[in-house]
Amino acid sequence: MIARRTLLAATLATPALAKPALAQSNTEWPDRPVRILIGFGAGGVSDVATRLLLEGLRPRLPGSVFVVENRSGASGMVAAALVARAAPDGYALLGAPGTIAIVPSMMKTQQIDVLKDLAPINLFATSPNVLVVHPDFPARTVAEFVAHVKAKPKDELAYAHSGIGTTVQLMMGMVTQATGLSLRDIPYRSSSESIAACVAGQVPMVASSTNSALSFIQAGQVRALALASPRRSSFLPDVPTFAESGLPSVLSDTWFGLFAPPATDPALVQRISTLCDQVMADPAMRQRFALLGAEPVGLGPAAFAALMAREVASFRTLTRQMGLQPE
Repeated sequence: MIARRTLLAATLATPALAKPALAQSNTEWPDRPVRILIGFGAGGVSDVATRLLLEGLRPRLPGSVFVVENRSGASGMVAAALVARAAPDGYALLGAPGTIAIVPSMMKTQQIDVLKDLAPINLFATSPNVLVVHPDFPARTVAEFVAHVKAKPKDELAYAHSGIGTTVQLMMGMVTQATGLSLRDIPYRSSSESIAACVAGQVPMVASSTNSALSFIQAGQVRALALASPRRSSFLPDVPTFAESGLPSVLSDTWFGLFAPPATDPALVQRISTLCDQVMADPAMRQRFALLGAEPVGLGPAAFAALMAREVASFRTLTRQMGLQPE
């Protein structure tokens, strides 16, 4: 259930004020502090990625002030609902990860429709998801992994992940759907906990985003079998993709995007999107995102909205196939 929050009257748009706000916002924006709401706690990857983007925006908007507000709860939907109901003037924006496209499949009661009540601005970075195993795990390729699991009794082996309804759990759903494997599913409270369980040998494998697993892979504490991306990652050039390994349907990432309230002036949305592209084209900023295991994307408003629609539909199908029930 999405927690209900009472919004301050100052954040609510009224029809009488909407048009003047739009007219002013595109020419003078921002002439006062911009609130960026993030639906997860400070220090998490969504928080860090969004703060990095804002750091790059500030010098491109001299005198601008961005105030980050971490409003965790309901898989990020507390923050999303606040932005959806804010004035459409560019002064309340949402930084959100790709899990926002999974929420419609996993929540029975939703305060907002993520496709109608948010205006996508820019999908600015992504971290491909990856399957990693403990160093003692006998399989070194996806083919060996499939053969090894199939040789075991049903559900004898388990994989860890960072929570129900996350992109990494759904990546493993893609794997099991494509191969017919049967694995036990062990959710942890965070990606760091799920990786730690694999490093300690408590579970033989973990589904993770690259940004969460990268340092452990580089240190040899876990071994990467395959990336769920269309092409190999510059961070892990020796790790094949699932497509290269014979499973082309396994495509999954943890992306990071920026959203505005609905009815925000399209010209302002495009302006902010272009600024995001400029930030992500900066070599120094790309390097800083690389340290997070994230790569620049640069999907503008129309392409980002189309991707959201595709992912919401595909995740509905996949969660039903996996037997995941909305709560």
